[in-house]
Amino acid sequence: MISLYNEPVAETSDFPVTVDTDDDVVTTSPVTIGSASIADLSGDAAGLSPESLMAYCQARLDSIDGQIQGTFNDQEVNNGVASALQQVISTFQTYSAGVNSGDSQGASKCTAMETSLNSLILQIRASDPSYPDLGKLEQTYNDLLYTGTGPQAATATTPALQYMDEATYPPAQNGPLGDNVISTDEVQGFVQSLQGCASDLNSGSELQMIQLQSLMSERQTAVELTTNLVQSLGDQSEKIAENIGH
Repeated sequence: MISLYNEPVAETSDFPVTVDTDDDVVTTSPVTIGSASIADLSGDAAGLSPESLMAYCQARLDSIDGQIQGTFNDQEVNNGVASALQQVISTFQTYSAGVNSGDSQGASKCTAMETSLNSLILQIRASDPSYPDLGKLEQTYNDLLYTGTGPQAATATTPALQYMDEATYPPAQNGPLGDNVISTDEVQGFVQSLQGCASDLNSGSELQMIQLQSLMSERQTAVELTTNLVQSLGDQSEKIAENIGH
């Protein structure tokens, strides 16, 4: 009997042996097991070699690592946006009492809020143009600009302030255009809108952390599975070698 993987295989006529008594040479034809020769089995084994398994593992890990790095990058962008957004909220809260008519600093107060939100939107457009609340911020900005200073050209101390995507986000026309007067209720409404964006951003970050944990778990599983496969293949190869000729 011949044993492969510790499984007995009966010797049959598939193992012909020819003896040449004149030359004292023993010649054998290719040994077959069922319909597959030893050469065929060796070729199949090569396809499941530790090297090929490690190549598959590396490709899989590279894919998972790419997703993990992408999630890290998204988190970094979100952290930057969240920090800038909080600064904008703080600027608006500074003027929570509103900007009244006749206030000698009315124009500068309105401009301070407008430029802070304008800068945030430009930052997000550059770093994360697919940010889901970008339109919400642009609508808030257009509403603020209409009721505040109104669209204005650049000066030595301030950038040009124009509506952003006005066709999609037309400003709410509350009161006269650009009269540098913003009521307390309007400021509170702007703050609430910005805080809503901050809340959405935090929720998105939490979902990204869950996704990151899932990817880390998936990576660990891939490593463990491939390690087990390589170990199993190595054990089987040792058993074959031990049983050849027995």
